[in-house]
Amino acid sequence: MNVDVLLHTLVDHEVELYLDEDRLRYRAPAGALTSELRGDIADHRLAIIEHLRAGTTATAAPRHCTNCDRRDWVDAPPKDGRIRTTCGKCGRFIGYRPAEPRMA
Repeated sequence: MNVDVLLHTLVDHEVELYLDEDRLRYRAPAGALTSELRGDIADHRLAIIEHLRAGTTATAAPRHCTNCDRRDWVDAPPKDGRIRTTCGKCGRFIGYRPAEPRMA
């Protein structure tokens, strides 16, 4: 599995990877991070860290919520150069996208 496929798979499982100083951390619902996914993360750890440091993600294009309309999506305030999008109707995690710099 390559890094982009792995990152998309993690998003589908609602697993969020992030850096805490130089340590790779995650947030995930109970049972979402299987032993197979843990192994894939370990295999691609350095490449994932490079992706996170560069601010590039495989999930820049938001995923579609199957229960709701895009008009129901809610963006969280930008954090670490990214915006987290969830569905305001069902609460499902949609994805991340880069926070765009505002033009003056």
